[in-house]
Parts: sequence; C-alpha cells; structure tokens
Amino acid sequence: MARTDSPAAYVRSVGGDLVSSVITRSNSMRVELLRRASRPKIHWHFRQPELSLFWFRTGASCLRARVNGRPAEHHFASGSNLAIIPPGTEIEGEWAVRPRFDYAVVFLNSPFVIDRLKTQVDRPMIAFRHERLTSGLAELCDEAAAPDSVFELFAEGWATQALAHIARVCHMAEPAHVPAQGGLPPRARRLVDDYIRSNLADKILLSDLCSLAELSPRHFLRAFGQSAGTTPHKYVLRLRIEESKRRLRETDESITDVALATGFSHSQHFATSFRNAVGVSPKSYRDCIRG
Repeated sequence: MARTDSPAAYVRSVGGDLVSSVITRSNSMRVELLRRASRPKIHWHFRQPELSLFWFRTGASCLRARVNGRPAEHHFASGSNLAIIPPGTEIEGEWAVRPRFDYAVVFLNSPFVIDRLKTQVDRPMIAFRHERLTSGLAELCDEAAAPDSVFELFAEGWATQALAHIARVCHMAEPAHVPAQGGLPPRARRLVDDYIRSNLADKILLSDLCSLAELSPRHFLRAFGQSAGTTPHKYVLRLRIEESKRRLRETDESITDVALATGFSHSQHFATSFRNAVGVSPKSYRDCIRG
C-alpha cells in the first residue's frame, strides 16, 4: 500500500502511563525527556516527519516490531540503547520493559538536516551503541531540562555535530557502490544491505535475503556475488568483524558481550573468526588500539 505524507499518515502511540515530560524547542530541534510507569509489555506505534534520535536511558529490554512492514527484533543490552528513525519510517510492535521506562527523543527539523547534510537520512538503526552520541545526549538533556538564554546556540552546535555522527553510523559517508552488470538491482541491494546491518546480532537466513530481493536462492546467490564480489556468508562475516572492531575500539564491553552483540554464537567462535580476519585476537586488537 502506498504511503502518503499527509499529517493523518503520522502516528505516535506509546503504552504505559506518562509520569513526567519535559519538551524544549529550538530552531534546529525539539527535545523531549519522558518517563513512563510501564507494564512488562507495552505497545508502540511510531511514524513522524522528522529525523528522530532516541536514547533509551533506563527500562528498555527488547523491541519486537515491524519496521516498514518487515519483522525485526532488537535487544537493548550492554549499552546498545540508541535508535535512529528516519522521516516517514513506521514502527509498530511491542516493547518488553521494566517498571520504570525513561527515554529521550530528539526530533531534528528537516530543513536543518537537509541544509547540513544536503540529503535526508533514510537508513534506520535500532539498538546500537555510540559513546560520543550518548555523551552528547546526556549533556543535551541537562541543558534542555533547564534551558537558558544561550540554549539556542548550544542546540545548533550540538545538532550539527550529532548529524555528523549519524551520517557515519548510517554509512552515508561511504562511496556509492555501483553494482556489476547483472547483479542485484540497486533497490534490492539496499534492502538486503539494510536488513543485514540491522540484524547483525541475529541469525541471518538465506531465505530472508532471497525474500527481500524477490529472487530464488540460485538467482540471488549469483546476483549477490556479482554485486558484492563475495558470497552472502562472507559479506555478513565481514560486517560482523567490522562492527566488532568498532565495539572493541569505542566501548568497554567484554569480549563475550562483543561476540554476542555481533552475531557470534560464543566467544571462542568469535575469537577464531576475528583472528582469521584481522590477524590478532580481539584482546590484542583492543590493547593495541588503546595503547
């Protein structure tokens, strides 16, 4: 069914009881600090016209939902408590939460985003960790809770820096990939790539990728190989290794937590795969990077 961009097409519905809220506006954004007294499971339906950055500070456990019609399950563990929701992205599903559910959401004004990025973010990212964004959000929430005469200036600078981080997280800074002739069509390649990146921690089935690309397994494997220059298995493994390297650099997660968060069944499997790809163990890589 085709979507419209009329106001009626937007929705924002959250279960639980709203205990407190603070809303602060600037020319570049709207910041909302929210607290809910929640049941073990609450319904969430969200689709808004702005680029939205969520920080689930306490209480978020798991989200089972459909994102733009596709089923997804995201676990908010080990500090993976951020989400980027592009304009018009629709999410409807169920949260598993603890009794107290605190979160902040930043709605970035579309003209501001387009002026800074020259485009709009279109890749959702849910349940990820980013130390700099989290640190910046903590400062923004403190400022938004009691805005003063220079909050507008602070907000504009914060939003510009946050957009740079978001562009990198969503891989907007990567060079455009031109598929080889006979490979996956650009739209199918993007759908498959988005799905893989959003589900690195979970089991990724060939049947799901074929369904996204609307191809039989035989045709999908041939087209994917022509587009990516490798097999789906090796492509997923490469992305998992890259994400694990980022987590080892930027977080204090244990080796086991990094392994589980990037789709490896246990730490030994992760260590073997990491050493084969990088040449050193995960621990040695972290020690070397951090000096």
